[in-house]
Amino acid sequence: MKKFLLAGVAFAALTGSAVAADLARPAYAPPPVYSWSGLYWGGNIGYSWGQAKDEVSLLGVGTFSESQKVDGVIGGFQSGYNYQFGQWVLGFETDIQASGQKGGTTLQVSALPVTTLTTDHKLTWFGTSRTRLGVLWSPNVLLYGTAGVAYGQVKDTATLTAPGASVTGTFKDVKAGWTAGAGVEGVIGGGWTAKLEYLYIDLGKTEQTLATPALGQVISETRRFTDNIVRVGFNYRWGGGY
Repeated sequence: MKKFLLAGVAFAALTGSAVAADLARPAYAPPPVYSWSGLYWGGNIGYSWGQAKDEVSLLGVGTFSESQKVDGVIGGFQSGYNYQFGQWVLGFETDIQASGQKGGTTLQVSALPVTTLTTDHKLTWFGTSRTRLGVLWSPNVLLYGTAGVAYGQVKDTATLTAPGASVTGTFKDVKAGWTAGAGVEGVIGGGWTAKLEYLYIDLGKTEQTLATPALGQVISETRRFTDNIVRVGFNYRWGGGY
């Protein structure tokens, strides 16, 4: 009988110790989930591979075509707003960029007398306003596509040179077109995210005419500018995060 009583007391003591240990152990809390909703702003830097396709007509001489690379470093700022619903993120983003893109070429347009046409192309600045739609690869990694409008200032300088004379004309215009691309954005902590993005930009066609009475010529130029952009950026999000 005493053995049964001792065994019962020991069992009760062990059970009470286990219950007390369970009560003392803190409850498990799941890790916080990142929220992509909210307003954000940030900066970016990258490189652009552009192309200017020209058709140049000279009165009484003919029409010449050229395709010139217009490459360079770009950098700027962006801001936007995201709304997260489940695994999807819908947002709007706008950016403005400074551009160092430039390129040029020289064409011989007449043999007798020797006449050359030198052109220089530049994209001095550009911007985009786009819708973004993405899906969460994981709670902290967003894959997205983006599309919208693009605009920028394209500047061309054309110099027609003949024996004893030279005339230079500058064509400058702000053009609007379209853009589309894709990217990946990931959380790096403290309300900050980093992204890698590709954009294709088409600024459409521009037509310009330059009269050169000194050379007895009229230069007509039709230009189309397209661009391929790869850039990295950082965003700080208001109203989102953990």
